[in-house]
Amino acid sequence: MQVDVNGLVDRMTVAGRGLAGGIWAEMESYAIPELKKIAIQVEAIAENHAQYTLRGAEILFDMQIRAAVSVIVAMTSMTLVLVQNAINAIVDAVKDFINAATGFALV
Repeated sequence: MQVDVNGLVDRMTVAGRGLAGGIWAEMESYAIPELKKIAIQVEAIAENHAQYTLRGAEILFDMQIRAAVSVIVAMTSMTLVLVQNAINAIVDAVKDFINAATGFALV
């Protein structure tokens, strides 16, 4: 399946805007570039899914999620738990798309 990186980032951004408590406003400027990196990783897994085991794909995806969380935490006054929960909610909002695109139950 072809992944439209910008379309996926847009979908994740919409999900982020729906987060409660004003968390999106605090992390938006740092989150969008990190969401793009997540989308690019999804695209890479989707394009090469035959070369990955599910576990290998999960490791690559999880590394990108952790990197995104780390950058956002470092650049804001938000805590690790808040940012991790926000990223989890954003990814959960697009999990059906990610799983279909990669050919794995990645999320």
